[in-house]
Amino acid sequence: MPAVHVELKYKNTEPEVCPATAVIYADSLSNRGGTGIYVKRLLEGFSRCNAHVAAAVGGKLMTPAEALSYQMFAGNIRKVINENTILPFAAASISPSIVHLPAFSGRTPQGFPCAVTLHDLAFCRNPSWFPLLRSIYYRLHFRKVARKADVVMVDSESTGIEARELLGIDDSRIRRVYLSTDSFTADPSAFREKFSLQEERYIVFSGTIEPRKNISALLDSWETVNRTHTDLHLVIAGRWGWGPLELRRKLQDTKGIILTGSLSENMLKSCISGAELLVYPSLYEGFGLPPLEAASAGIPSVLTPASALKEIYSGVSIIAEGFDPDSIARSILHSLDIEHDAEVLMDFASGFSIERMTEEVLKVYEEFRI
Repeated sequence: MPAVHVELKYKNTEPEVCPATAVIYADSLSNRGGTGIYVKRLLEGFSRCNAHVAAAVGGKLMTPAEALSYQMFAGNIRKVINENTILPFAAASISPSIVHLPAFSGRTPQGFPCAVTLHDLAFCRNPSWFPLLRSIYYRLHFRKVARKADVVMVDSESTGIEARELLGIDDSRIRRVYLSTDSFTADPSAFREKFSLQEERYIVFSGTIEPRKNISALLDSWETVNRTHTDLHLVIAGRWGWGPLELRRKLQDTKGIILTGSLSENMLKSCISGAELLVYPSLYEGFGLPPLEAASAGIPSVLTPASALKEIYSGVSIIAEGFDPDSIARSILHSLDIEHDAEVLMDFASGFSIERMTEEVLKVYEEFRI
């Protein structure tokens, strides 16, 4: 196949051949989970600092700003085709110093360095947390990509340790780059109005509902919490991913629980800003974004003792003794009974800015610039 001539349009200029020193595959913008959020914030960072990075979206190369406003995101099948056939040729045509796979998917052009971001190793820790075919794909594909990568960015030291232990990645190829958030402070009235909460008190879980989020334990703990705080609601803010249908029915039928489904970014900010606290009972995380987003709005969190959660949030959150309902309930009740300093939480979150994450990723890219 002949080389693909790529032109990118920059603000206030005529189209010109891309001066990028890096290419990031960005079709994961369409992902509603943490990977999509990571890519979005990284592109926002690149755009803010005018970084020489091209974003590959929908089989095309464009500026980060253009990628963020691009509406025709590829479906799963087309995304796989784009990332494994079209984009390698497009990326090679501008001779990048490095090609970044932020979701561990895709194929890089031969002869160019490859960076991948490994968000967690849940697929190795407990394959049963995933649907069978997805579990098999993750275990086979991720190992293959990891072996070929020149550098692997991980979301936490905990994930870095697992990358060494479970994938055999050498220390020299691992770079820890913590995730980021903008401020989640917002007017709670939009969420309260939409879900008829008026002045009612509520606590919130934010995230995709899937087995490793330990929602069944949260529901069992809720029975204890609600007996003490009868006027309190539990908001489950997130889309249904996969898991037992019995759990879904219980979420819909349990008194005091509000199941929102997927929320827009603005509505999620409104939701979190009005909560008394965020509960994140996950069995395993590579980083855990919702507690950081809550902290940026001055909202405290109750967490389980997953190693990445302890690594990042021990100083500003209440960590339950275990993953069981009793431990979670005791921590929620304790958190509801004490004062929390919103300024301390927001100051903590400010250390995980988009600018800081972008700068660290660009430093990784710079290692490969000639």
